[in-house]
Formats: sequence, structure tokens, C-alpha cells
Amino acid sequence: MMTLTDVRVTVGDRDLLVGANLRVEPGETVGLVGANGCGKSTLLRCVSGLRSHDAGELRVAQRADVGYLEQTAVSGSKLTVAEEARSRMTHVKAAQDAVRLAEEAMADGVANAAAMLVAANDAFEAVGGNTVERRVADVLTGLGFAKEAWDRPCAALSGGWQMRVALARLLLSPAGSGEQGLLLLDEPTNHLDEASKRWLANWIKLSPCTTIIVSHEQELLDGACSHMAEVRGRGLHWYTGNFTKFLEDRDERIMLAKATYEKQLAEEAELKDFIRRFSANASKSTQAQSRQKLLDKLQKEMRLTVSAATVTTTDGAAGDASRMNLRLAKPPPSNVVQLRMKDAVLGYDSQAPILKGSLELERDMRVIVLGPNGAGKSTLLKTISGVMPLIGGEREITDDRVKLGVFSQDLAQYLPKEKTCLEYVLDVAREEDPLMKEEQGRASLGALGITGTMALRKIGSLSGGEKARVALAAFVLQPRNCLLLDEPSNHLDVGAVRALTDGLQGWNGCLFAVSHNKAFCESLNPTHVIRVKNGEFRMENCYGLTDADFEHEEQTGDATAMAAAAAAVAAATEEIADEAMTPAR
Repeated sequence: MMTLTDVRVTVGDRDLLVGANLRVEPGETVGLVGANGCGKSTLLRCVSGLRSHDAGELRVAQRADVGYLEQTAVSGSKLTVAEEARSRMTHVKAAQDAVRLAEEAMADGVANAAAMLVAANDAFEAVGGNTVERRVADVLTGLGFAKEAWDRPCAALSGGWQMRVALARLLLSPAGSGEQGLLLLDEPTNHLDEASKRWLANWIKLSPCTTIIVSHEQELLDGACSHMAEVRGRGLHWYTGNFTKFLEDRDERIMLAKATYEKQLAEEAELKDFIRRFSANASKSTQAQSRQKLLDKLQKEMRLTVSAATVTTTDGAAGDASRMNLRLAKPPPSNVVQLRMKDAVLGYDSQAPILKGSLELERDMRVIVLGPNGAGKSTLLKTISGVMPLIGGEREITDDRVKLGVFSQDLAQYLPKEKTCLEYVLDVAREEDPLMKEEQGRASLGALGITGTMALRKIGSLSGGEKARVALAAFVLQPRNCLLLDEPSNHLDVGAVRALTDGLQGWNGCLFAVSHNKAFCESLNPTHVIRVKNGEFRMENCYGLTDADFEHEEQTGDATAMAAAAAAVAAATEEIADEAMTPAR
């Protein structure tokens, strides 16, 4: 289906891949894994045809239907959710058109029209034309859309739900559902909850298409993948099995390489000793020359073996090892109670409120927000931060010394593309400390693996994961005593997430986090949880987190759209009631 032969991929003055080789057979599901910035997303773009590779040969099967998950989602679409999901089922539409033309030929008495119609109906059935609506329903339901949400306009959805529509559209296209499909997914789970992730893994596993997935979600890589391709040392390393099997096999390969290298060292010593003793001996000079050829060949092999034997990796993570040590700025002093909301009503329209409730945030609290996608968790965070005003009730910051800091899942998208990493980090940090030294900015970037000349690259040339690290490097330099984190692990690799959680361990301000990542939430040692459901939020003590806390009954869609729909229904009901009470004339 797709092959790479001695491929080189370069960004700026940096080689991401050199001499990369890969062969993906039809029907395989390959997890493309590695550290942030190693070239995974760039390689996917090369395979999709959106970018050219710099050297070598990249071949995709001529008849392949290639589909790439665009990060622009469906913003601007005037179609409904269901219409947009169906919009790229071109194979079904072509089969429908063929049936229509054959029927018209039959009506016109065209010769062989009956045979044309039989062939057209067979083709229509082969592409699943008779089960289109069931497949659309299965995909939309699996991705969290209840039936009443299917007729809502895409424009009314939040960015996360629009990404789900884009994913549904791709899965239903020839690329996602046919034997000739080549499905390219770049972080497809970023806006999915746990139930939708499991459904997606199962869909991919059962799909006849060939799939390449870039993801840091182990559950998806374990549940869907038949093979793994690790980007490490600017090369591609092939493994059979899922992510867990890959980690086991990689360790075994390293141990085997070390044992092989030790044997090669002993063999090298013997050959060198023979050559030293007999190279000047006329009767054995021929043997010495033969041993020299063996030694030259062995030393060439040893260079490859020592590279494999001395590779450094991070436990539980793919790619080159990178120990990141992140230190957050010391939180300024403040009162114990930092912020409170009383009888708060959240939303954009007083006739369609999204959430109601009360809370109080204290300096030493660590709060995790739990609830299904679309319930209004991000709305709650935006309201606490002051970005969204209340439409009812009270919000009070109790102390002028309280400084809120917000790190959101989409922050990296809004970074200035023309600035360098270092310029941006220093600009942000110097808003608080005009005397911030360049060395401190470099140290913050370096703690997240952005070192040397990479710190001088323009942000627009970075991968999504690298941009997220730049945003995080700037974020941690700002002295804040109340941190609001909205899905911070979405665009960060394992190493960066560990660096963030390690940095938060010894930090003693208030922490408020929205996350679907159970391991991340547990690492924060939460003291409280806020449960968001059915238009309300309430805070309670946290005595530990369970799997059930992250398995929510799915909502019908975006909280804003739901609230607006509920308001419309209420208005219609009130209008009907008014008409019923109006006396007849």
C-alpha cells in the first residue's frame, strides 16, 4: 500500500528523517510513534501529498483512496452534522448515479440496459449503498452524537465537536471504509472522551482499510494497531504488535544488541591479535590479510550494533529519550480563599443557560473537573478565568494578589507564527518581569527539549507538539497562584506531560484542571472534584479516582447548542400554552 526507501525529510536546517525505510501492507494498522517534533506529523503530510519529501522514494499504491484528518475541522460548513458526515461518501454517490443512469436507459429502451442495471445494482450493493444510513448512524453514535444532534448545523458546534464531525466524515469516506483506503490520522483522539476512544479503536481494528495513526494515547495504539513504526535516531524502526508489545520487543532488541556487541568485541580482539602476531610472518601473511578483511567487515557491522546497543529511551514512551525538568514560577502570596462563585448562572444567553452552581477555590486546593464532553466543563473554566461573564449570580476574586493563569488545549494554535520560540517566551515572561534574562527563557525552553538553534526557529515551522511545548515554556515562567488547565495533555507527548506533572508536584498554589486523562488527573493528587452534568456543577471532596469517574453517559452534543435547543423547546411550549389559554372569539 505504501513504501519508503531511503527517505529524507528536512525542516529548515534540521533533518527529521534520514535514510528512512518502511513498507506498509494492505490492511495493516500502523502506529507511528516517537517524541514530539521528531517528524511524525510531517511524514504523514508527505504520505498524504500535502508536502514533498526531500530525498529518497515514497510510493503510495496507485489505486489508493488517501484520506487525511484535517485539523481545520468543519468550521464554516453550512451543512448539518449528518449531511457533513455523508458529504465524502463519493463511492456511494457514484454507485447511486450509475443506478439512476441505468434506470433511465431502461426507460428509454436502450440496448443492454437490463445488464447495465444489474451491474449497477451489484456495484451499489458492493459499496454498501443499502446500509448507508445505518453506517452513518453507527459512526455518529460511536463518536458521541445522539440522534437529536444529527440535524444541528455544524456551525453551531464547538471546535471539539466539529473535529468529531470531521473524523466521522473521514471514516465514512472511501479512505476510511474501503479495501483501497489509506487512512492517515494525526492525533484523532484529542477531542474524544474515553468511550469514543474505545469505539474508534474498535472501528479501526475492524475496518478493511490501511491505517497509519500518530497518537500518544496508549489505549488507542493497543486496541487498534497491528504494527508500530518508531521514529528514533532520525530513522524508522519497525515492530509487529501493538504499543505494549512494541515496548517489550524494543527492550529485548536493546538487550540482544548489547550481547551481540560484547561477542563482537571479543571476536575483534582475537582478529586484531592474530593480525598483530602474523602480519609480518611470510608463511602466514595470506591468513593475516584474510583476517584483516574479516576485521574490516566486522567493524562495519559493529558500528550498527553499537548504535542499537547504546540507544537511550524513556520507560513507557516511544522515541529518543529526553529527560525534561520543568520548574514553575513560585506562586505569589494570597488569601486562603482566592475565588468564589455563588448561585452562578453560566452561558451566553440568559434564556438558554448552560450551567448553574456554586464553588469556592482555596489556595491549597487541587480540583479535577469531571463530566461528559459537551457538558460545559470548558465553559466553567472560562467563566472562572473571567473570559466569559456570568449571566446570573456572583463571581468574586477575594484578594487583589490572586493571579490566574490559563493553559488551554488550543493555546498553541494562537501563537504568533512569525516569532521565534525564544522571542515569544521572553515577550510573555517580560510582561511580568521586564528584566527577565534571555538565559531564563532558554532554560525554560530547554527544560522541554527545545534547545540550541531550535529555540531560534519560527513558531510557524514547528509541529503541533512542539508548539504546545513552547506555549507551556512561556506559561510556567509567569508567577501565578491559581492555575486553570483545560485538557493540557492533549497535544503533549509522554515526556512533556511527565515534566508538567513533576513540576506541579512541589507547586503550592490552587490548581483547577479539566482533563479526560485518568493517569494525568491521578498524578495531580486531587483534593476535590467538580462533577458537571445535566446543566449543573457541584464540588465535593476527592477520596480517589476510579475508571467509572471517566466513563460518562454521553451528552447529545455541545452544551451551548443543547442549552439553546432547550430554550427553544421551552419557548415553543410556552407559546402553545398561551394559545391554549387564549379564549376563543
